[in-house]
Amino acid sequence: MIPASKQAGAALLSILLIVATLSVAALIVTETIARQTETQKLSARRSAASWAARSAEAAALASASEMTRASRLPASEGADRVRTLVLPIDGGQIILDLRELPPCLNLNALASADETIRARQSSALRALLDEMGIPRPDADSLVATLTDWVDADTQQLPGGAEDDYYTTRQAGFHAANQPMQGLAELAPLPGFTPELRRSIAPYTCAVPETGPLRLNMNAMDTGSAYVLNAATDGALSLSEARRFIDARPASGWNSVSEINAYAARDPGLELALAGLPMSVQGFYFTGSGRVALGSGSWPFQFILSTESQGSPRIVWRSFGVAG
Repeated sequence: MIPASKQAGAALLSILLIVATLSVAALIVTETIARQTETQKLSARRSAASWAARSAEAAALASASEMTRASRLPASEGADRVRTLVLPIDGGQIILDLRELPPCLNLNALASADETIRARQSSALRALLDEMGIPRPDADSLVATLTDWVDADTQQLPGGAEDDYYTTRQAGFHAANQPMQGLAELAPLPGFTPELRRSIAPYTCAVPETGPLRLNMNAMDTGSAYVLNAATDGALSLSEARRFIDARPASGWNSVSEINAYAARDPGLELALAGLPMSVQGFYFTGSGRVALGSGSWPFQFILSTESQGSPRIVWRSFGVAG
């Protein structure tokens, strides 16, 4: 017969084990509920931040006319044509930087269905690479590679790259075969080294549309000479392009007709600018910023276009991904 004292001790031990087990279970449940609650709060804040980013887009759309007027002013050397807005929201704020897209070569024009546009953009990019000191065979291969990446077909150009190349890499993937969302997409393309991407970044862009951009001649500074040189397929040397940019009236060009009248004084300049898409105002503006809400911060970006005859519109957006 087991003494009563030992039976009581065993019962107490059993009770303590049960209590300990229940305590651990309660702690696990509490932590799980806390994590779920925090996840729900974070999801709610992210959703609120997403709507706040859309509010920033609305503010930019409302400012489109003002930004377009400002884009007619001549660029100043070293000046950043940027407008910063701080918009208060419940529990935080939105910080938004609005800029005119600087004169650049739209790399997505290489995906145009118009063979003339595609050929002209290929020549422009090749001319830019030439000025960067890239040997012509390498430049040809780079242009072909980029064209294969953005065009809709899967037929590989000489010197280019399609699925047969990308699927054999360690982390295999397919060619995009569609316009780029941003210049960051150049990273996996063969030949587009970090150094090359940094070199061409100030003079290139990836606007969602696949046509050439009209170059705002009032937004050009001396650094834009590379864009003008490339867009004219080298017909204007860098020094000639800089002289033309420096010849801009102090108040800016009033119209494309005024530019053409000035160019008509020099047959070489007139020939170089013939057929070049030009304007005296901007048509694309970029927005970038952050939504600060509580302890969280979410980046956003977008591109606003006034290119069409209708109302300004957002043609591309990104939320929650650092640029």
